[in-house]
Amino acid sequence: MKILYINHNWKGEGTFFRAFNFAKHLAKKGHSMTLLTVSPDLKFSSRSYTSEKVKIIETPQILDISRGGWGPLDILHKLIHVLKNRYDIIHGFDHKPNVSWPSLLGRASHKGTIFVSDWADWWMKGGISKGARPNPELFIETFLEEGIRRKADGLTVTSQTLKKRALSIKVRKDRIFYIPSGCDIDRIRPLPETKVKKIKRKYKIPANRKILQFIGFGQGDLGIMIDGFHELRKNRVDAVFMIVGPLQKHLEKKVKNSPYAEDIIITGRVDYKKVTELAPVSDISLMPLGDNLANRGRGPIKAGDYMAAGRPVLANDIGDIGYWIKKYRIGITAKHNAKDIAAKMEMLIKNKRLRKKLARNSYNTAVKVLSWKKVSGDMEKAYNKIIKLKSKL
Repeated sequence: MKILYINHNWKGEGTFFRAFNFAKHLAKKGHSMTLLTVSPDLKFSSRSYTSEKVKIIETPQILDISRGGWGPLDILHKLIHVLKNRYDIIHGFDHKPNVSWPSLLGRASHKGTIFVSDWADWWMKGGISKGARPNPELFIETFLEEGIRRKADGLTVTSQTLKKRALSIKVRKDRIFYIPSGCDIDRIRPLPETKVKKIKRKYKIPANRKILQFIGFGQGDLGIMIDGFHELRKNRVDAVFMIVGPLQKHLEKKVKNSPYAEDIIITGRVDYKKVTELAPVSDISLMPLGDNLANRGRGPIKAGDYMAAGRPVLANDIGDIGYWIKKYRIGITAKHNAKDIAAKMEMLIKNKRLRKKLARNSYNTAVKVLSWKKVSGDMEKAYNKIIKLKSKL
C-alpha cells in the first residue's frame, strides 16, 4: 500500500517518534511510506530525504507558534502535497490543523483514499490545553479534536482512556483500534555491567552510585520526583538524579536551590543516539504522572525506551503505564507525594534481587508484547480491517 503519515510535531519531538517508528516497520513489510513533519530549523523552505526506507518531507516552521500546528507555510505545503499525490491511506497523527485539514483534503481529492486518525493525547476539555488563554485557535481545536475522529474512516488510539473517550463521542467500536506506542528494541537494549561503568565514568558518576533517571521534554510532573529524590538523599548518599533532556524553566529554581544540586545531572538537549546510550545505565527509570486527564490519556513513548533498556520503572499509578506495571510486572507504583516516592526509591535500591526481576520483566515485555515490530503488525491489521469496512459502505 501507498501510505502517507502526517505528523503535527517538529521532527525529533513527541509524536514524531510514534509516526516514524510505525512508518519504518511498515516500510520493511513492503509498504511505500511517506512522512510529512515540521522542520526543526527550516523557516521558509522544505526538504525531502529517505531514512530507513521512509520518505521524510520536512515542511517550513515559520509562525508555528509554540509548536502548535498552525504554521501557515507548513499547512500550505501539506495541502499542496495531498492534492498532487494520491495515497491508499492517509494517517493523520493528532487533530491539529496542519494534520486534519490536509488529511480531509487528501481523502476528498482522490477516489478510494482512506483517512485514519491517530489520537495520542487528550488535548482539550481539561487535557493538555487546560488553563490556556482563550483564543480563536483554542475554540477551533476544541471542535477539531473530537470532530475529526467522527469524520475518519478509522481511529487508532494510544491509550485505553482515549478509547473510552472515542466511544463516548459515538465513534463506532469497530472503527477504533487500541495500538500503543512500541519499544525500540533494535536501538535500545540492556548493556553489560562493563559498558554501564564506562558510561558512568564518561559522566563522572562513581561506579557504586545508583542512577535515578528521567528521559524526555515533557517535565510537567517531574518536580514531584525531584522532591522524592530530596527525601531519599536525607538517608542515602549513593544516589544521583539524571535528567536526559533540557531542564524546563519552571524547574530551574528547584534544581538550583536543591541542597543536593551537585547530584542532579542534566544532560541538556540530546539527539536520539544519546538516549539509546543513556537509557540502559539507570538503576531506576522514572515516570512521574499527576492524576489528570492529560496523563490518563497519554501512552508515554519514554516507557517504551525504559522497557527496551530493561530497566525497572517507578511510576505513579495513572493511565496505561499503571496498567502495564500491574499486568507485566515491569516496575512498581508510588503515590503522588515525595515521601512515598522516596520510600519506593529506597526499597528498589536496597532490593537488588527485585530490581533484577523487574528489569528482566521489563525487557521481556518490550520484546514479546510491545516491540515496534509487533505493534506495527497490529497497525497493518487495523488498516486491512478499515479497508474492508469502507468497502462495505
